[in-house]
Amino acid sequence: MPFIIFFICFTFSILDRLTAQNPAASSSSSSVNEPIMLPTVVVTEEALPGPASSSTTAYGPELSVLETPRQITQISRQALDTLSPGNLMGYDDLAPLVPSMTTMAPAGDYSVEPFIRGLPATTFRNGMLVGLESYGTSGVLPNFYAYENIDIVQGPVPAVFGAREMAAGYANQITKQPYFDRFRGAAQYSVGMYDQNRWNVDIGGPFAGGKAAYRFDYAGQYSGSYYEGAYMHSQAFYLALSARPTENYSIDSNFEFDTLGFNFPLGINRPDQALIDSGLYQSGDMIGWLGPNGHFHPGIGTSVPGEGYIIQWGPQVPISLRNNLAELAGSGNFLTYGVAQLIQTLKLSDELQLVNNSMYEYVSLLQNPLANSNWTYTPGDWLVENRLEVIAKTNTELGKISISHTLDGGLFFMFGSNTDYTETSRIADNFWNMTKPLSRADLLPPLTLAEALRAQNIYLTDIPVPGIPYITYNTNNFSTGMSQFYQISPFVQDYVQLGKHWSLLFGARLQWYMIGATDPPGTPPALMLQSYYSVLEPQVNASLSYKPYPWMNAYFTYANAQTAAMDVLGGFCPEFTSRYYHLTNIEYEAGVKWNLIHDKLFVTTEGFFYSTFFPVTVLPGGFTPITPADVIGAEIAATYQPNRDWSFNCGFDYLTGEEFWTQSSAQTGPTVIQNYSAAVAAAYNLPVDPYITLPTGVYPFIGFPHEHGTAMISYHSDRGFGINFWLWIQSGMFLSYNYATRIPIDYTLNTSLFYGTDRWKIQVQLYNITDNHYWFPTGTGFQGDRVYNYDKVLIGLPFWVMGTFSVFF
Repeated sequence: MPFIIFFICFTFSILDRLTAQNPAASSSSSSVNEPIMLPTVVVTEEALPGPASSSTTAYGPELSVLETPRQITQISRQALDTLSPGNLMGYDDLAPLVPSMTTMAPAGDYSVEPFIRGLPATTFRNGMLVGLESYGTSGVLPNFYAYENIDIVQGPVPAVFGAREMAAGYANQITKQPYFDRFRGAAQYSVGMYDQNRWNVDIGGPFAGGKAAYRFDYAGQYSGSYYEGAYMHSQAFYLALSARPTENYSIDSNFEFDTLGFNFPLGINRPDQALIDSGLYQSGDMIGWLGPNGHFHPGIGTSVPGEGYIIQWGPQVPISLRNNLAELAGSGNFLTYGVAQLIQTLKLSDELQLVNNSMYEYVSLLQNPLANSNWTYTPGDWLVENRLEVIAKTNTELGKISISHTLDGGLFFMFGSNTDYTETSRIADNFWNMTKPLSRADLLPPLTLAEALRAQNIYLTDIPVPGIPYITYNTNNFSTGMSQFYQISPFVQDYVQLGKHWSLLFGARLQWYMIGATDPPGTPPALMLQSYYSVLEPQVNASLSYKPYPWMNAYFTYANAQTAAMDVLGGFCPEFTSRYYHLTNIEYEAGVKWNLIHDKLFVTTEGFFYSTFFPVTVLPGGFTPITPADVIGAEIAATYQPNRDWSFNCGFDYLTGEEFWTQSSAQTGPTVIQNYSAAVAAAYNLPVDPYITLPTGVYPFIGFPHEHGTAMISYHSDRGFGINFWLWIQSGMFLSYNYATRIPIDYTLNTSLFYGTDRWKIQVQLYNITDNHYWFPTGTGFQGDRVYNYDKVLIGLPFWVMGTFSVFF
């Protein structure tokens, strides 16, 4: 397959060059007696920067990618447009560019953060925390139209930025900047199969005599989906304003306002090997439910934990893979997001500057009832952040050794206010029979206080949300809460260069939280919880680098950081005890980078180990165990750019992860909604969704592919033609802790072709050109939703096509 891809690209390259160099190939009126005109050749002394020489500030000081002691993937605007100039929905879509990125798939959730090495990766906006999200799948969908490029960094979050969650990396979103040279504009429209319709306008230019400039971007979408009942309707507005009043003082600001109405696919329930391998669905209707002590109740009702639902099983029958468990009238999500950021830079001298970075965020989210009666509602969470930092450079000579320091220190402040309602007592999917139309009349009814008392768990009570009575919530479920908190964090980071060969990067940070948390308004007094904490979380990291040659850099990194558990949108819950605010994460990394063939070939290798904790899905009134987990792995990646036209990228990584329930404070194993497939349930007449707690033990990660591979070949001609092929592949994975039902190897091969001038461009994307059937679990590895993997799986998109037309002015 790689040979075929290379041959196609090479053929197009030759044809393109022959057409451009032979006028007779395109014009029959050319005369053989006309003089031959040689093309003008412009010679420049400055060569194109190679992939290892490009600079990044993703780790604080500005360094080349070769010198930075981290594995960094720089995703340019061109790369984003290559993958899809109108189709990027979440960080999952960037998986073909980052070997270590685990693809989550939107099975009821969406990747608001990238998942790197099996763990969520924190997101930052121009260096500031994007804080209204949690564990990668709850929060604000990224607006990729607002970004000029994204730095994906694998490894610990540096002291300047600050670690907030158990993360194996982070993404720094660099927003679009204004044009100071002249007015520029672009407009595009994308249309594709499965009712895809998206559009974008991007304009900007200078004003105030060139002392200031602006950039405005508007993106809209009104799209359906391959999956029945799924859709995305969105409007996103972005504005950047910058000013340069003097040579030493600059102001950069950006503002964004997004509104989204969407319904993502939940996939198909009752997964088993027959569904995954052959598209056969285990049919059967629910005939009753089990109450306390296993007492059978006929008809529709809500079972108590530990019991489940009774199905009268039918045969395995073919089913449309476009079916969607969320295809119910009125199902959907509504999200409003706003952000404003102001960055001021004062250059006092060539060696000293002050930077003040401020940001405000707001989000309102309403998740309407889905098939599993799960709700999330926040009337309006908001967050204010400010970081004041001093960046200083010094250089001293000790004999023949030159020692230079790049110091970055300052103070970070954050204030947040969250009010989040979540319903978790009736999460169950396998009682539905998807061979028949889904009906809202068949939704599970709420649990009353009397029923919760009979189940001996008062926190199972479903409480109406004030002002929205058709939505209910539970308390004491580690997701519902109202909190206000401050964070004050002094930090310092020093990058020391010791001569030509050695460098040391050291950072330290102390995060002081002051937190007050209660249950939200509407909670009955008998269920009301509250807590108040003052918390200190130390964080340190250090990297030692050795450059024996200018083209080689070897490094070792250690990081130790305490972080806190969070609720669904980055707040805190009253049931959190002190232990939840002191989750220790230890990380080791070692790697080598090579810059070869005159800055054309860049190869990186890295090994890593993480010891961390992970979130656990719990029932109301349940106990969230503080359970450790380890992730170990290695990665290799390469980029080869022989000239302006060609680019080759590839990468591979291997990961393994384990959950250590033998060390859990709960003295149990994981709780899963169901730990056997639908086929097993039908064969042995077992209840579905009984909520099973497994015995203590060491459990390998589930829904977790151990190998990931990526490859991309790109040809971009100076005459406007281009073609790209990219491949994403990952190994198979088991759905649950019985390690019986397995998703096989997943892969997609895609291509993009474009042709354009400096005034227009047309681009065609062909996705999954081999029409491979591939599946995603509900949750993978670290993600809490992994315990629902026997409740639903999602088929990947088959072959489909999207086209984009752009004009430039």
